[in-house]
Amino acid sequence: MEITKPNLILAGGTGLIGQHAIDYLLQHPEYVDKIYAPTRRPLSQSTDSLIALSNEEFDSSLTINVSLGLICLGTTKKQAGSNEALYRIDHDLVISFAKTMKSLGVKRLGVVSSYGAKAESSSHYLKCKGEMERDLQQLGFEHLIIARPGPLQGERMAPRWDEVVIQKVLKIVKPIMLGPLENLRPILAQDVAIYLVDKLCNDVSSRGVTIANYREMIR
Repeated sequence: MEITKPNLILAGGTGLIGQHAIDYLLQHPEYVDKIYAPTRRPLSQSTDSLIALSNEEFDSSLTINVSLGLICLGTTKKQAGSNEALYRIDHDLVISFAKTMKSLGVKRLGVVSSYGAKAESSSHYLKCKGEMERDLQQLGFEHLIIARPGPLQGERMAPRWDEVVIQKVLKIVKPIMLGPLENLRPILAQDVAIYLVDKLCNDVSSRGVTIANYREMIR
């Protein structure tokens, strides 16, 4: 008897973590059948199993059969231009994608957040991430997987200078970053992507909310 593989929707496929997630999924064709990727920019990968959708095409009227979702969206205040614009991406857009995914049949969702995310945080960035996590939990997915990386390591098309500086500093102090400070260690974007994909595709019996920090995500 042939086993039917699930389909997956991936939002943020042109970003650092999203590109690694697509690469890893394509390297493991046993995980999913089709990858639907709503995007504003052309994807760097091209294959029959990867189906790019314009953001305008991506709504609840789509006739696709999907059960897995992955959201790898995120920006900075510098890139967005203001706190309000950052919130529209890191919170509003994530929630919008999640709601559409759920309406299309997604039961298991993985999302990239940030270490320190807290709805009551005095940091606007961490507050955005915390409110995003809170509102995602209210949508009622069977399993919600939240990855909370610290500074990301990896090659971006447009490097963020602040991440470069932070990584250089943390590289020096990394040996003494123990206990709770361990979660602030730089982590490869590839490791975050692989953790989320493996958790979505392999840990099919888990329910509720799973939150992963540095220790859970490193390979």
